[in-house]
Amino acid sequence: MTDTSDHNSSTETDQSSYYILNREYFTECFDESADTTNSLKKYSKAIILVILACVFFATEFEAYVAWFLLALGVVELLSIRYKRSWWVARQMISRRAGSQVNIRIDDQGIYSDSAHHQQSILWDEIDELKTTEKGFIIIHKGGTNYLSRKGLDKGYLDLVIDKSSAMV
Repeated sequence: MTDTSDHNSSTETDQSSYYILNREYFTECFDESADTTNSLKKYSKAIILVILACVFFATEFEAYVAWFLLALGVVELLSIRYKRSWWVARQMISRRAGSQVNIRIDDQGIYSDSAHHQQSILWDEIDELKTTEKGFIIIHKGGTNYLSRKGLDKGYLDLVIDKSSAMV
């Protein structure tokens, strides 16, 4: 994320900023928007795979199937344990990594534009706008997006905060 104060247009109702999709940005996205609570439900697939592997070992079924299920269970446990690192690493090897995303916000909505993706989220399509310590989680009909406060100028932040307050 870059300081874009020199790169932004500034009118009262139309602001523009950008950010770079880098490791810092992806890490912030994960930290601010991912569900990191630990519960038995998250481990259920891994537990079921390990139990099935034990059953196959006990019944002397095909050993390859039992070992395969056991390996899948271990991979599932590792994916839960290293969820953040794995997610950030996948983002960093994607074609979007390192690209610039231009953000524009106005009275109609939030617009993002990059070499790989264009998106518009209109204010009336937003179901919920959660404020986090470092940004905003936007829940809308098309899914969930994260918008970082870094790189956004004061006018831009004020407009998002005003719209957020109006939704409550």
